[in-house]
Amino acid sequence: PSDGPCPHSHPRPCMKCGQGSAALLIRLGDAFCRGCFREYFVHKFRAMLGKNRVIFPGEKVLLALSGGPASSAMLRQVQEGLSRETAKRLRFIPGLIYVDEGAVRGQSLAQREQSLAHMETLLQATGFPYHLAHLEQALELPASILRPGPGGSGEPGPSYKEAVEGFIQQQRQEGDGDGGTSLPGLGTQVGDPAAPRLPDAACTQELLRLFEAVETPTAREELLQMLRTHLILQTARTRGYAKVMTGESCTRVAIKLLTNLALGRGAFLAVDTGFMDDRHGDVMVVRPMREYMAKEIAFYNHFFDVPTVIAPPLPTKRREKPSIHRLIERFLLGLQEDFPSTISTVYRTGEKLSPAPAKASSESERCLLCLCALDIAG
Repeated sequence: PSDGPCPHSHPRPCMKCGQGSAALLIRLGDAFCRGCFREYFVHKFRAMLGKNRVIFPGEKVLLALSGGPASSAMLRQVQEGLSRETAKRLRFIPGLIYVDEGAVRGQSLAQREQSLAHMETLLQATGFPYHLAHLEQALELPASILRPGPGGSGEPGPSYKEAVEGFIQQQRQEGDGDGGTSLPGLGTQVGDPAAPRLPDAACTQELLRLFEAVETPTAREELLQMLRTHLILQTARTRGYAKVMTGESCTRVAIKLLTNLALGRGAFLAVDTGFMDDRHGDVMVVRPMREYMAKEIAFYNHFFDVPTVIAPPLPTKRREKPSIHRLIERFLLGLQEDFPSTISTVYRTGEKLSPAPAKASSESERCLLCLCALDIAG
């Protein structure tokens, strides 16, 4: 067949403005031109934050970046939001963190150096403060990381309304011309520049020994997620960030829902996949990208030149028996090709779940590793 367009097809008009011709189809009926798609994408992000009202003005928020499509699109949304005119500007103060997992992903030292340098260039270009962490540092975390921080024990913090009023009042006192969102302290806090960039070989060996001692690929994936989370939380605590933003897309959340069920973590679906996860007490994790399908994110990054860095998957010895995480991902994405509403259906099911079962009544009843309540009742 020729590469030209089919003679009977003519470009559909954009469903929103009706002027431009559609550049992409998200779902069957939703044809968007580039301009409207961009507006839709930006609005969805702001609506997610506006509807949930957990990020207060003037608050420090740590964006966890992996370099993948979703977290890179999230970073771009924050940049867009901060550069808007005053009325619609996002009011929080972002910082970035990238965790280098090259050691367990089978990368050589040279490859790790290269991807770190690449990532650092992207982080520097944003002008936000950034932190580079290595997975090896998770082995040196203090024991306090296994206990929730103060503030999560159910006493209500300030309400969103109070926080906004306080912020406006503070701005009036300062009387800034720029609406008070100039970012303080944009120095990049990356420690001593003369220090070696990668951790000592001994630390890397210890980390590799830990991962080799884990029997199954599934457990390895879980271990990796856990160490990464602890490392990001510890950085947030020591640097004074009250919230962490992660970039799970709707597709990721759907995969996580089924994976959790398969792993016997059904009781914690709501905290593991919901918009907000406050099991850690002093630091709340929010997932503002969870309404975006992977396809929308891919189109957005492609159209608006969002740079991404893809990390290799965890190595497995046998290709045909990957982890439960990979199996479920393959299963859902395979279904999605033939039945395009698969992922949104799974996702919507998760929306109906309440986070109540994950609340522990007393400290002794918490899981040491994931800090959820132990589901031992009955």
